[in-house]
Amino acid sequence: MPFKLLSKHDFTPKPATEAAESFGRKIAVPSDVFDRISAEAKSKAFRIAGVHKARLVQRARDIVKKAIEEGTPFPDVRRALTALFAKEDIPRPSLARLRLTFQQNAQQAYNDSRRELLDDPEITSAFPFRQYLTVGNGTAGVRGVRPEHAALHNLVFRWDDPFWDAHTPPWDYGCRCTFIALTPGQVKRRKLKVRNLGFVRKQIKVAGQRKRGIDANAAFVRGDLDLSSIDKEIRKAVEELL
Repeated sequence: MPFKLLSKHDFTPKPATEAAESFGRKIAVPSDVFDRISAEAKSKAFRIAGVHKARLVQRARDIVKKAIEEGTPFPDVRRALTALFAKEDIPRPSLARLRLTFQQNAQQAYNDSRRELLDDPEITSAFPFRQYLTVGNGTAGVRGVRPEHAALHNLVFRWDDPFWDAHTPPWDYGCRCTFIALTPGQVKRRKLKVRNLGFVRKQIKVAGQRKRGIDANAAFVRGDLDLSSIDKEIRKAVEELL
C-alpha cells in the first residue's frame, strides 16, 4: 500500500470488533494462578482478583469480550457479571473492582489492536516514533497519575524500542496512559529527544523514590479524569464507566 494512499483513518484505533479479538486472545486465569505467573504471562491473561474458579473466570472473560465488541455500557456489564456470580453462589467482587477490571481490559484491548495496526511496515516507515502520554501533565499526582507513569509523560521512543514491550499502556493496574505515532519531521519540529529503555529505567527508579500515596485507581472510581489526550474510542469506553 503506497504511503500516499494512507488516510487519517489508518492511524486511528481499530474497530471494536478487532479490539475484542485482541482481548479474546487473553487466557482466563484464576486469581491464585495469576499471582504466580511472570509479568509477560500476566499481560496475556485475564483475571478477576479474588476469583479462583477457572470456569467462572472464563465466563466472565466472555462477558467482557462481548461488551467490548458491542460497546456495552458498564452498568449492563456489571449486571451480567453480578448475575453470573449469584448463579455460581459466589460473593461478587466489589463494584470498584468490577469497574477497574472492565476499564483495564477494555483500554488494553484498544491499545493492543492500535499497536498492531501501527506496527504495519508501511506505517512504521513513515511514523517510526511514538510518544508516551498520561492523562495528566507530567506532574505526579495530577489526575491521580503515579510517579512512575508521570516520569514517562511526553517521552519519545522508536516504535521498535524494547521500552514498548513492557510499557505499552496500560502496563500497570489502573493505568490510563496512551501513545501517539510521530514522523521524523514532527520529532524534529517539536525539538523532542528520542529516548531508549536504559534512560527510562533511570527515570522510573528516581520517580519510585519520590513520595507515594497517589492512588490512580481512586481517581478512576471517583470519576475525576481528564480524558482529553485519549483516543475517541478509548474515551468512549472509559466515559461509559464513570
